Amino acid sequence: MTSRRSLTALFAAVALAGPLAVACTATPKAGPAAAQAGAAADVSQSAKCDASPSEDEVLAFKAPKAKKPYKISLMEVSLAGYYYQANVYGAQQAAKDAGVELTTVAGQGYASPALQVSQADSVLARNPDAVILFPSDIHGSVPVVQKAKARGVPVVVMSTQLASDDVAASVIQDDYELGKVGADQLAARVPQGGPGVVIAGPGNATWSLRRVAGFTDQLKAKYPNLKVVASPTQPVDPAQGLKDFTNAAQANPGIKWVYSVYYYQLLPESIPAQFKGIPFVTTGYEPTAIKSLQNGSLTETTSVQNVRLGYLSVARAVSVLNGEKPPATTCLPAPKFGKADIGSPAADADLYPAGFTASAGQ
Repeated sequence: MTSRRSLTALFAAVALAGPLAVACTATPKAGPAAAQAGAAADVSQSAKCDASPSEDEVLAFKAPKAKKPYKISLMEVSLAGYYYQANVYGAQQAAKDAGVELTTVAGQGYASPALQVSQADSVLARNPDAVILFPSDIHGSVPVVQKAKARGVPVVVMSTQLASDDVAASVIQDDYELGKVGADQLAARVPQGGPGVVIAGPGNATWSLRRVAGFTDQLKAKYPNLKVVASPTQPVDPAQGLKDFTNAAQANPGIKWVYSVYYYQLLPESIPAQFKGIPFVTTGYEPTAIKSLQNGSLTETTSVQNVRLGYLSVARAVSVLNGEKPPATTCLPAPKFGKADIGSPAADADLYPAGFTASAGQ
C-alpha cells in the first residue's frame, strides 16, 4: 500500500488544476472564446457534447489508419500519477494502431500555463503534423493553440475543455455528470436516506466544483432524503481529507455515507473505525482503488477513462489529419465499478500493464 506521505507528495503538485485535470467545462454552442469562457464559469450544467459514445462503443473503438506516417506531439501536464501514465499508454496504443509517430512532452510535477506556452515553441520546432494538448488552464493554455494555428498545426484537446474556437476536436469527461452518477450510486446503497459528508476537493478547481454541483443537484432533484451535513474543501492531500472528515464526523456523529470527488482526497481505509462499513463512493479506478474495493472500504467508484482518453484523442488527431471532420466535443461515458467489476473488460480498460512507464521524449 502506498504511504500517506508519498501520496501527498505525488498529488500535491496537481491540487490547483485537479488530480485528474478532468475539468470538463461545459462546451457551449459555437461562438467566440469569450462566450465559451463565460459558460465555463457556470459549474452547474452538463457538458454540451457532439458525441456521447456508450461504454461498449468506447471499448470497441479502433483508431483509423493514417493516410500518411504523421508525426503527433502529445503535450501532457504531468507524468507524476497513474492517470497521466495511463493517458500516455492509451495514446501510444492508438498511435501504434493508426501507424503514426507519437512524441510526449510533459512538465516536471504539473506544467503551469506559462511552461506549456514555452514548451509549444520547442514542440512546434519539430514540425509535428498535429498536437494533442492536455491544458494546464482553461484560459492560460490558449496561446499554445494560437502558436500552433500560426503554423497550420491542428490541436486536439484532451480531458479538459479549452476556451478557444481554434481547437480541432476535444475528448473529455463530464465532471458534472460524474457527480450525478455518484449520487445515484449512493442512493442505491442508502435507500432509507440519512446524513452524509462530501469530501469536496480543491475549492478553486473546475473539475471538483462540477462534481460537487452535479452530486448536490442530483440529490435535490431525486434523493432529498440524502442530506449533506458537511462539504469541506481541501487540496489533493489524503491527510487533509482525513482531518476534514474527522472534524465533520465529530460534529455529525450519525453520518450514514461518504462521497469523495476523487479517490485520493480521502483514502477509504483511513476513516475512523466507527464509520467503516458505511457506503463510500468516489471517482477514479486504478490499482490502489482496486485494493480498497477488494477489502470493502470503498463501495463503488466511477471511471474517468484513464486509458481511453489518450486513445480517443490520438484517434481524433489522425481523423483530422486524414481530412475527416470528427465530432467537435466527444464526452466519454462514466462506467460504475464495484468489487464485482474487478477484472471486467470495462474495468481493465482503465489500467495499463505492469511495468509500463511513460517518460517525456517517447
